[in-house]
Amino acid sequence: MAPILLWLVMVLCLLISVVKYIMGIILKVAFPSTKIKKDYSYQPRVSVLMPCFNEGKTVYETIESISKSKYPSDRFEVIAQDDCSVDDSYEWMLKAQRDFTNIRIRTGKNAVNSGKARTVCNALELSNAEVIISIDSDCIFHEDAITELTACFSEPRVGSVGGRVGVRNPNDSVITAIQAVIYYSAFQLYKVPENWTRSVCCISGCLFAIRRDLLSEIEPAIRARHWFGIPVNQGEDRFLTHQTLLRGYGTYINNDALCWTTVPNNISVLFKQQLRWRRSIVRDFFYTLRTLPQHVWKLHPNTVFTLVLTPLGAIVAFLVVLTMLSSDPLAWAGPLPLVGALGIGAVLTWVIKKYSSREALANPLAFGAYVAWSMVSSLLLTPLALCTMDSADWGTRTKEEPEVPLGNTAH
Repeated sequence: MAPILLWLVMVLCLLISVVKYIMGIILKVAFPSTKIKKDYSYQPRVSVLMPCFNEGKTVYETIESISKSKYPSDRFEVIAQDDCSVDDSYEWMLKAQRDFTNIRIRTGKNAVNSGKARTVCNALELSNAEVIISIDSDCIFHEDAITELTACFSEPRVGSVGGRVGVRNPNDSVITAIQAVIYYSAFQLYKVPENWTRSVCCISGCLFAIRRDLLSEIEPAIRARHWFGIPVNQGEDRFLTHQTLLRGYGTYINNDALCWTTVPNNISVLFKQQLRWRRSIVRDFFYTLRTLPQHVWKLHPNTVFTLVLTPLGAIVAFLVVLTMLSSDPLAWAGPLPLVGALGIGAVLTWVIKKYSSREALANPLAFGAYVAWSMVSSLLLTPLALCTMDSADWGTRTKEEPEVPLGNTAH
């Protein structure tokens, strides 16, 4: 059996997660006043920064969706910055620039491959807007997304605002179905208590709005990030959110600001994506521990609990299983895990189908895999992330350099 202290820590972490989901449901139903007050008359100048690496035609589709925005076209622009893609991503950027003339589109290209975080910083140099929206180059955006994000800055102490990310391909496979559940529960339930205290700990990089002055203040720290001397190019969304909170600003998720992303539909790509995300969580965890007094005195307890206990629970769960298997390999066996997975799957199926048409899944039994994936991610990804913290690539977007160069991209 695992030491009793490990069990207690793991149970505490799991209990807090469960309480956050329950509080999310209660706050959504009983206390709608906890939502932010939006001012739709506020229409600042906006720059939509789109870092790109090996996305191909997807960048064209993303810019096309932005071009359909209802936000005044003379009040926003798109700045697409390519990070030395080895495919035809840059050509698709230029085609979008030619085709969607109703909005201002500017394109740029890094001199050397720099990673997503520094590509965002390079794109920022081309902007002088009041609000910056950083996006992923593989998302489709609702026509009201920009309007919904900017309206939230009516609260002067809100520094960063995110939108809700949905899944474009929930029925591709069981793997995409699992992710649909994760995305839905994260935005519609888990982050609601964080919204209540304006202390969301991670705003998704798919749709991330921030005050220009605040981003300019944080930019040097983004460029200087490193892990024992190795530059860190990943997890800029979590880092930006964290830095926003430490500077005394609030963070918020506006679930009315919508975008949809295509999630991995095979185990290999999903594993790379989740491993990249887990590295970001672990880095953030160690940074929080290293500066814990600053967090305790400056941040809301809700924030500190989330920053510390969520990753700590995954690490401790791995240690618990490791000690159990070393002393009693069959201690975990039995029908309960299967019954539990199917039970949770049935509940989640009902919730998703009732409250979200975009994420409604064709096969309800697919939800049974949700718990299994949660166990795998905690027990396998966390230790692997700890052993590969020096990774600095784009992960799922990495491609081999083609033998025959693409067409001339000098423009």
